Amino acid sequence: MSIKAKQVSLSRGNKWLLNDIKLDIDCGQLLGVIGPNGSGKTTLLNVLAGDFPASSGKIYYENLLINDYTLIDRAKYRSVMSQQQEIVFSYTVKEIVEMGIVGEYGIYKDTHTTDRLQNILELLQLEELKDRNVRTLSGGEQQRVHIARALVQIWQEKSYPDPRFLLLDEPTSSLDLAHEIQVLEILRAEVKKGLGVMVVFHDLNLTAHFADKIALISGGKIAAYGDPEQVLEPETLSNIYGLAMNVSKKPLRVSYF
Repeated sequence: MSIKAKQVSLSRGNKWLLNDIKLDIDCGQLLGVIGPNGSGKTTLLNVLAGDFPASSGKIYYENLLINDYTLIDRAKYRSVMSQQQEIVFSYTVKEIVEMGIVGEYGIYKDTHTTDRLQNILELLQLEELKDRNVRTLSGGEQQRVHIARALVQIWQEKSYPDPRFLLLDEPTSSLDLAHEIQVLEILRAEVKKGLGVMVVFHDLNLTAHFADKIALISGGKIAAYGDPEQVLEPETLSNIYGLAMNVSKKPLRVSYF
């Protein structure tokens, strides 16, 4: 059970933004995507989500091509949090999180949906903020709101009997250290329940600690793909990032010279 990219490429004009990408996002695993700025990480997430059509190659949700799913079915199968989340209107925190509930109406009368919303607010420690105007929150608080919106879209309380996937683009970039670790531990708990998660990371050590598999992207291509110990090699990282690096194995940790 997975989202599969098979020889996926994307071009804009004469420039190839992605080139021959092959990877899987599996249920019950967290895939960390790393790479320098401009390497294609966000573009890859957008293509896997179906927001950009690939120029060539195929993307499968299970055994069906992504375009064989309607937009509403795709939204029930996978949820996405992009890097930029501009809020123009003065919605409350609760209203923003409710926007993640796809194709469900009468949410105040539906006990199951109301409980799901409440559980997510509590999980992301947003209960006390639920009636606040989201535009009055700090950047980190707003980021937790958007994580909650993405998670509530596909969240199941005990397990994921049907395949569900969560695609997040640098979800902890604005969070303080405590909330950063808390959010990643929440994601790990959902992965243990069977959710498939892809996270675009900026921090290599967080990737090493929380990811089951890593895809290292450079110049729109996969430079390395596999277990953290395989991907986080000093020579590979030094070449890709243009910075001398050292990697200790126990625990797996990247340091910079």
